Amino acid sequence: MIKPPVRSIRFRLAASYTAVLGLTFVLIGIGVWISLDRSINDTADRELRTRLANVRHYVDGFSADDLQHLEEEFREESLLGQASANIRISDLHGKWLFHTPGSEAWPFQTIAEGEPKTFLVNSEPVRLLSAPVKLGAVQIGLPIRDFEEVKRGFLWWIGLGSPALLLLACLGGYWMSGRALKPVDEISKAAAQISAHELSARLPASGVGDELDRLSGVLNEMLSRLEAAFKRITEFTADASHELRTPLAVIHTTAELMQTRPRIVEEHLKSWRMVTAESERMGGLIGDLLTLARSDAGQAELEFQLVDLAEIARAAVDEMRVISEAKELRMSVAAQTPCFVRGDADALRRAICILLDNAIKFTPAGGEVRIAAHGQGDALVTVSDTGAGIAADDLPFIFERFYRASKDRSRSNGGAGLGLSIARWIITKHGGEIRVTSALGKGSTFSVFLPMAESKP
Repeated sequence: MIKPPVRSIRFRLAASYTAVLGLTFVLIGIGVWISLDRSINDTADRELRTRLANVRHYVDGFSADDLQHLEEEFREESLLGQASANIRISDLHGKWLFHTPGSEAWPFQTIAEGEPKTFLVNSEPVRLLSAPVKLGAVQIGLPIRDFEEVKRGFLWWIGLGSPALLLLACLGGYWMSGRALKPVDEISKAAAQISAHELSARLPASGVGDELDRLSGVLNEMLSRLEAAFKRITEFTADASHELRTPLAVIHTTAELMQTRPRIVEEHLKSWRMVTAESERMGGLIGDLLTLARSDAGQAELEFQLVDLAEIARAAVDEMRVISEAKELRMSVAAQTPCFVRGDADALRRAICILLDNAIKFTPAGGEVRIAAHGQGDALVTVSDTGAGIAADDLPFIFERFYRASKDRSRSNGGAGLGLSIARWIITKHGGEIRVTSALGKGSTFSVFLPMAESKP
């Protein structure tokens, strides 16, 4: 099957413009033709009625005895002007008493005063009007050849002038559409030069503030976001490679050292503990990546049921208490009142554990981590710490994937920057929201808002 040729927007605009203009010409031509025809007929009819009134007034003054003088009087009468040149009169029996030369060929017309009609007499158009008079009937005719010439001239003008005007309009429309679409070509050329290695380029703008300028602005903003996201992904790729390479290197080196020389049992156990720790760390990173990948693909499934958020918060504290005590931190929990929500208990506990883990990591020894859960309109869980805090410039980005607020944090503290992304995904899947307030040197507070569920029966 042969595909139709691709038509450019410029061609389609010019064709549409020409089609609309052509339709406009046709409608205007029809309207002018109807108006012209009506105007010509009205002019001829007014002339015929004026002549009829003069003839009727003159003829009604004749008596039956004066009929033999009717033709002579008509020929000598100057008051009727040209009316006598196109007239014929019959008596009550249909006998023609008087007629001007050429009127013999007129068709018989039923007497119907006020309704003139056009007839073709000897190939010439004539407008005829018949009316009753005292002697019988009168028929007045008016040649309208000149009027018909005007109509034919109008048709010639429409037939020849309209195509020429349409051709000029088509060429003009094609030229104007080319000028109007020139910025689109420039945008296309600029966009074709943008690649993954050159995301800093931007689309041109004319500065007039039209639709194309607004389109360029929107696309440039999108490119800025893509550039920022691509930059973070590139940085994460390097960080993730380093994160994965380090434990693999430790495991590989430890295994080689264990093979090079004999060791005592304690040294073997220490090496195996190191291998186990690095394996667990690498497995955690891979697990986080898989979780985010499944969430992007829509394959991560959560089981929603009625759960007590306060109980989940206490379970998360119990899970993280060993880590906080090892770092000599105080941990307090205020979650005594049941607070029911619909959600996945394991996923919610993981989200709260991520927040607690972050608070523990960045709070120095002797500090405090507090968690509270209660329901007032919305279910609310807050995790506060007395740690280093987060800079104001970093706050808008800390929930973004692959982002680490401080680039100089060690791997043991900073991680790969995936935990808060996972936490936000979990809360969002539950129809909730997570917010953060922080100040450098004073600590941070993460607040989780979830829709309340009806009380458990």
